[in-house]
Amino acid sequence: MAVELILHDAMMLHRLRFPIALFVCLVGLLTVAAPAAHAFIVSPVIVDLDISPGKANQGTIHLINNAENTQTFYVSIQTFVARGEEGQQDFLPEDNRIGLPSWIIPEARSITLAPNEGKDFTYVVNVPANAEAGGHYAAMFFSTLPVTEEGGASVGVGAKTGILFLLKVPGDIKEDARIESFAVNNGGMFDRLPAYFDTRIRNLGNIHFRPQGDIVIKSMFGSTSARFPMNPLNAAVLPNSIRRVQTVWAIKTFDSYTGKGTFFGELKDEWNNFAIGRYTAELDATYGTSKQPLHGQVTFWVFPWRLALVAGVLIVILILLLMGYNRMVVRSALKKAGTKK
Repeated sequence: MAVELILHDAMMLHRLRFPIALFVCLVGLLTVAAPAAHAFIVSPVIVDLDISPGKANQGTIHLINNAENTQTFYVSIQTFVARGEEGQQDFLPEDNRIGLPSWIIPEARSITLAPNEGKDFTYVVNVPANAEAGGHYAAMFFSTLPVTEEGGASVGVGAKTGILFLLKVPGDIKEDARIESFAVNNGGMFDRLPAYFDTRIRNLGNIHFRPQGDIVIKSMFGSTSARFPMNPLNAAVLPNSIRRVQTVWAIKTFDSYTGKGTFFGELKDEWNNFAIGRYTAELDATYGTSKQPLHGQVTFWVFPWRLALVAGVLIVILILLLMGYNRMVVRSALKKAGTKK
């Protein structure tokens, strides 16, 4: 029986009204799709911790059973590492208990909830005195199927939801990053906005960070045309990984796009998101606790050719009308002059 994996990004979390302070940049909620009977919700979906060696921290996870039947949820904990550039994760086998998975102590290995019942589930994170400084990452899963011995995964069709733990252990922290690329889509040629900007950031340190800052758009005359956040979803970059952060420059919202491939529809969209000429996008961002700089620059062109074509046709029509009017005036004057003779 097929099981579908779904990654919810930070925008989805916003629509679900989770607190914006969540570390939604890294991933979001990892869910294994299942029949509606298994429906349940956990929050928060990401836990961001800073615990010194030899210290402990207690927290709670709120679990709600939205199904119409009583359900038991089974707890498992796995280490994860970054995979790809979109915030995906690779989860190590559950029997790999080195590091953070062994430091997280859930109050129980299962919890049973009646229909529409919600409860707080307590956990404690005990960081050993000899814990290595830097970032440590794990996920606590709640599943409607118990964990089996077959690779540590449940067999069958069920629901599985994970809460990501991002732990910073103070000490010999290394913060080091660089811009791998800063680019704009469409090869830098547009007939209208929006323009999408991709910032690829490599983390060479041993701790995750969330880059902050702006992209500044300047016209060919050097004036500032726009300024907007370079990391609007507050995405995190894990150690030894590259993270692609995307943002967009648009004059109006995407709801105003009505073109759908037709000339006059695209013409309207060019008007709604009008820009023209050569622009330069400058990345002005920082990362880490010491606010180290991240810089980049890319040039692109916007030429709304449909508007230009319509404007050209109107100008030609206007010129022809003026020429016709002038001929009419001249003929009238000549006619009057002939009559007087």
